[in-house]
Amino acid sequence: MLPDAGAAVTGRPPAAVPIPTDVRGVVVLVVDGLGHQLLDEHRELAPTLAGAPGVTLDAAFPTTTSTNLTTLGTGRPAGEHGLVGTIVGLPGTTRPLATLTWSWDRQVGGEDARQLVVPEDLQRHPTWFEQQRSIRTTTVLRPEFVGSGLSRAALRGAEVVTAADLDATLGSAVTAASVDGPAVVYAHEGAVDLFGHLDGPASARWRAALRAIDDAVGRCVERLSPELALVVTADHGMVEVGLDDAVDLADRPDLLTDVRVLAGDARARQLHVAPGAVDEVTARWSEHVGDRGVVVNREQAVAAGWFGPPQLVEPAVEARIGDVLVLATSRVAWVHGDVDPLRGRLRGHHGALSDAELLVPALVLHNR
Repeated sequence: MLPDAGAAVTGRPPAAVPIPTDVRGVVVLVVDGLGHQLLDEHRELAPTLAGAPGVTLDAAFPTTTSTNLTTLGTGRPAGEHGLVGTIVGLPGTTRPLATLTWSWDRQVGGEDARQLVVPEDLQRHPTWFEQQRSIRTTTVLRPEFVGSGLSRAALRGAEVVTAADLDATLGSAVTAASVDGPAVVYAHEGAVDLFGHLDGPASARWRAALRAIDDAVGRCVERLSPELALVVTADHGMVEVGLDDAVDLADRPDLLTDVRVLAGDARARQLHVAPGAVDEVTARWSEHVGDRGVVVNREQAVAAGWFGPPQLVEPAVEARIGDVLVLATSRVAWVHGDVDPLRGRLRGHHGALSDAELLVPALVLHNR
């Protein structure tokens, strides 16, 4: 995504995203959680986005925010950059790292982990922003995200501008992209993801959020100069899982027998298990999962290319991947109140490899 934006503003043809090559500034807006299927199913709520030209891309696995923002920022899959899920089990500790909030043990209310797990050390590859010399780069972030562990791991290297709502975000992004010379700006919008998690995708608040985003994008495009382009994309999609279909692992202690660290995401769990217990844990979970998903060990997941080309998965990163992985293939999720927000009582989930979670739009809008 970012290399294509950089190519366009320097007059070179992009590899995948059809950005005009005579623009001098590109704003890349990530609408968190707006998968291709969700947008296609609700076109009437978002006529500006639904009518824009573009392509459909694959997100990275796991289909979750921390992994995919880091993939966007570095151009590398999780097997290289190392943020292998929302919750990551780190070698040498039984305390899981919540990568969204960079906290120990849980996503909400956990202890700040930035001193002991330095983001620039955990994700050691240079970001695309750090590698630019002739392109001016900017990230537009909500104030609470400035200096966060995830921002430092995934997006470091650009000038940072703060904005508190979408209109302000787009306004600041367009201003930053309007400087003399080539410029690429990253921006983020989270309302669709938030209400999708809380109420479910297609809920009333989710629909209102999508309509508001489309209106804001439409107003922004009307104000764009001909030298600028806006690319709207997403980090993952989302599926609704009924509360009766979410397995609360607090009620299934048998499934956590021999599990040292429960990591990953609700639809792509990663289990770090006691030495010698991989086969037993795999068998136990396979019986439980049945035809609702697949259960594999780490070696099988890496060999299948889930975390990127197998030959590029780094040994230090491979050790962060669970010994056993449980991937949902139906509308099911495995939640636990100790690590998941709202004690797992969410309606929208993601992380697995269904088209609804994996496929994301890359839409190009301009005022020409």
